[in-house]
Amino acid sequence: MLIEVKRELVKQDHRFLQKRFLQDAPKRIAIYIWQLPEDDEGEMLRFQVAYKEIAIDWAAERGLRFATVDDGDNPMGMKRTPLLHAENSLQLKPIQRLCDYLDEHAEKPSLRFIRDLIVRDVLHGRRNSEN
Repeated sequence: MLIEVKRELVKQDHRFLQKRFLQDAPKRIAIYIWQLPEDDEGEMLRFQVAYKEIAIDWAAERGLRFATVDDGDNPMGMKRTPLLHAENSLQLKPIQRLCDYLDEHAEKPSLRFIRDLIVRDVLHGRRNSEN
């Protein structure tokens, strides 16, 4: 279940932007959104989405960036800090699963914006590998 962390609990880095955090821990989805402070209808300036082994970062001034997530597995048993590895493209299947998940939450304008941008620029723009 996707829940939004109370905004007063999310560290705000800039006084003119609203930073939001949504997550679905069982499905391994985390979403950060930076937007103008007019609530969910405010203009989106940046988002970061982490879904299982992929991460997508978008900013209005530069566009999309992709990364794969190394979850920090260690053969000695202790987890290490997850690392992001920059990629030029991502595989189609996890991106499609992420878009399907975002479709389930299309009533939220910010999540609909994220889904539409990913579909337009990644799935239809073919910025992925076909595996």
